[in-house]
Amino acid sequence: MVKYALITTGGTIAMKKNAAGKAVPALEGTELLGVLPPSHQGEWEVIHFSNQASSNMTPDRMLQLSQILKEVLGQGQFEGVVVTHGTDTLEETAFFLSLTVPTAIPVVLTAAQRDASETDSDGPRNLHNAMRIVKSPGVRGRGVLVSLHSQIHAAREVRKLHTSQPDAFSSGAAGIVGYVDGDEVFWLRRSLPAIRIPLPERLANVPIVKAYTGMNPAFVEYLLGQGAEALVIEAFGRGNLPPDLVSTIAKAVSVQGIPIVITSRCPFGRTAPLYGYPGGGADLERAGAWFSGDLSSEKTRLFLALTLGLDTPKPTLKAWLEHGGLEA
Repeated sequence: MVKYALITTGGTIAMKKNAAGKAVPALEGTELLGVLPPSHQGEWEVIHFSNQASSNMTPDRMLQLSQILKEVLGQGQFEGVVVTHGTDTLEETAFFLSLTVPTAIPVVLTAAQRDASETDSDGPRNLHNAMRIVKSPGVRGRGVLVSLHSQIHAAREVRKLHTSQPDAFSSGAAGIVGYVDGDEVFWLRRSLPAIRIPLPERLANVPIVKAYTGMNPAFVEYLLGQGAEALVIEAFGRGNLPPDLVSTIAKAVSVQGIPIVITSRCPFGRTAPLYGYPGGGADLERAGAWFSGDLSSEKTRLFLALTLGLDTPKPTLKAWLEHGGLEA
């Protein structure tokens, strides 16, 4: 009778408050299935991956999760998969899976902002909705999805914008791809397809540095000296930096051969080499920096870790980034 898989990784959705009133991991997958009527629980097979906070997630763990998901989907016995996760790094894991698990079988990640001890916990509804989504007509071929607060987001576009509210996730101007209303799922659009990346044997070392006014270039130089294979700089606005960083970027690119990729600290919108003043995007482009379109810093880092781990030629990688990791 089993048709669907529930892969549990932990997060607030699986937490309860301890004696000190602090949320800690507590629930296993079989307990999470309690949101379903008993007659439907037999449709689901629980696969335990971990029970930890998503702040403990690492790219290497994402790689392991991706391998497990590919194995599960390769068995041919499941019609859909739900993955429970913590909200802190949900968008990163979802994006990683969207790049590395090419399948038409629906994969939906869900989570909770309020632990299971709360009388108004959002976990049961979010999980039940995710289960509705993987069963819904029209879900196949939509890539990896994220669902909370009755909304459905594409993995590439979604971001967490609030620390605690149930409606913390947004896809900006792209908008949600669908929503759940009662027992029904309604689809609004299809997300653009992301580039598919084979699983590498290793992930490249790619740190992120956030720009700030009066930033000392020595900080960037230090990171570059610690074995970085690329560096993501989260810049201002459209992709602009303090001018003192330009020579450091130029040296990293031309002398060390290290890709420097510019993202924005703005939650949404595209970076572009638009401004020609010292430190402006055009100045950074002349120094050899790349721009990652509207891809977030965290997702750009994972994209680089995967592609550089496969020794992807740099001209190809630059072109991929210019399209924000989407198929050209």
